[in-house]
Amino acid sequence: MKKGPLILLLTVSTFIFSCSGGIEKNKEKPSTIVGTWRLIDYSDIDTVSGKWTHPYSDHPQGYFTYTNSGIVNLNISAGDPLLISEDSAYKHYVTLGKLLDNAASYFGTYTVDYKDSTVIHHPRGGSIPWYIGTDQHRQFILRNDTLLIGDPTFKIGIRVLIREE
Repeated sequence: MKKGPLILLLTVSTFIFSCSGGIEKNKEKPSTIVGTWRLIDYSDIDTVSGKWTHPYSDHPQGYFTYTNSGIVNLNISAGDPLLISEDSAYKHYVTLGKLLDNAASYFGTYTVDYKDSTVIHHPRGGSIPWYIGTDQHRQFILRNDTLLIGDPTFKIGIRVLIREE
């Protein structure tokens, strides 16, 4: 196993379990997720092998923005994006799956339940057609300038973001 993913996994695990006694909900006065957050890790578990994967590379790029008025804008790109020139863009065959392996985005509104540490994205448009018009529930842990977003147990997927000024 590479040192990078192992160090990241240990860092994230330590962070999660230091937040109010593990996965238990934060009982302190809630902070706000309003602002722009830079993506520093995007990890999912491969349910067949049981190993963590990094679908957008070890160094993904992107931002999650939550406004005071309830707008969410999410953009993710692989650290090594597709290299296709403008003049060959309409000649180059790329499936939606291949495109989403390299970049994804959506925008819409959001609601937050700070008591249950849940944010619900309500996508109105974007590159993931099956998300549009649905409610995308995400568990989150917010501590200082770090935001973790994932599934309810953080055992299937986790996104690590840091606040941008």
